[in-house]
Amino acid sequence: MSIVNFIISQVMSDPGVLFGLIALFGLLLLRRPIEEIITGTTKTVIGYLILVAGVGLLQEACNPVSEWTKKILGVDGVIPQNFIIMGKVMAQYGTEVGLVVLIGFILNLVLARITPLKYIAITGHIMVIWASWIVGILAGTHITTTGMVITAGILCGLHYWLTPAAHHYFMKRNDRLTAEWSLYVPDVTGVAVASLLGKIVGNPDKRCDDIKVPKKLEWLRDTTVGIAIVATIFWLILGILAGKQSVEAVSNGKNWILFLIFLGAKFAGGLTVVIYGVRMLLAEIVPAFNGIATKLIPGAIAGLDYPTVYQFAPTAVFIGFIFNLLGGIAATLVMVAFKFPVIVLPAVWMNFWSGALIGTFADAYGGMRATVIICLILGFLVPFGWALAYPLSGVLAGSGAINDYTDVSTYSLIFQYIVKAFVH
Repeated sequence: MSIVNFIISQVMSDPGVLFGLIALFGLLLLRRPIEEIITGTTKTVIGYLILVAGVGLLQEACNPVSEWTKKILGVDGVIPQNFIIMGKVMAQYGTEVGLVVLIGFILNLVLARITPLKYIAITGHIMVIWASWIVGILAGTHITTTGMVITAGILCGLHYWLTPAAHHYFMKRNDRLTAEWSLYVPDVTGVAVASLLGKIVGNPDKRCDDIKVPKKLEWLRDTTVGIAIVATIFWLILGILAGKQSVEAVSNGKNWILFLIFLGAKFAGGLTVVIYGVRMLLAEIVPAFNGIATKLIPGAIAGLDYPTVYQFAPTAVFIGFIFNLLGGIAATLVMVAFKFPVIVLPAVWMNFWSGALIGTFADAYGGMRATVIICLILGFLVPFGWALAYPLSGVLAGSGAINDYTDVSTYSLIFQYIVKAFVH
């Protein structure tokens, strides 16, 4: 059991280690020269570390927004945050979660080998988070531990296999995206809505990166500069609404206005670093993964993480985030106004990841208009699904946190109702 725990905690849940091992294994299968193996493996890990450094900057820019939003709205409620969910379940059911991930991953490999759907999830930390979520739901029933592990393992295996298949369906049908890899992120609902509805409500010929500006403002077409300027304005407005005292509480003695200005620049810098790291990572991991596909599972396609598609529409990433967040704020206000039994706070950090992903697909299929409309609508609707899911989340009900993926408000919610009806 200690070996299983080591694999889950030190390998599967650490994307840097997992990606490095995949690159190493793939290049070895391709029988590449030793210098190429060392270079490819090293650059894969460094690419991931660069990505993480960028994520750190993004997190520093986004973290204060949650508290400021609570201050502006004047409410407390359920926090949408998947790492809280994972931590609470792992603390009590760590061994069970480890076995579920292992069973699920093996099942994923078997299904990819014997069926026409050649998809393999390798976004290790999300695989652990989803396993924790399913275990948390089932642990609140009278099911035996063995039954829980087997059931959750099968469900996760199917999820690891089918989620990249669903994402790839929409990715390979649009030449503004890619067919070289897929995604393993529980945001199939958002991607499907963005792709299908984008063509109806938008205009694919008028994309976010094609925003027309006067000649004197042509310099704003530089994505990094443009996002920095707009993000700074957004943070200034939000900080001023929250008040000087709220901003100074997190500014570490820095002048509060300067702090807000630099948060906008930090967001743009973080996004730029993430995209650079993603490009380095993909340049090595995709060819190396082909080694696994060629030798072990012919035609295999990797399910990767959110930021691997952000490079296709950097401006849509920012616009998607902002409008997804605005939708989330509106949802919280409605819940407060109508005295919902569960008030879900804006999921600022996930508004970025999901909003950016949905924005990328909406922009590819329907341009800027689709990006604005769809990100705003989903940002508003999804929290109501979370509010319904919260009291059905097994041992996590009453924890003050809810899993914040878009799919938690759709098919996961249906699963929770089935568990409530038949397993209890």
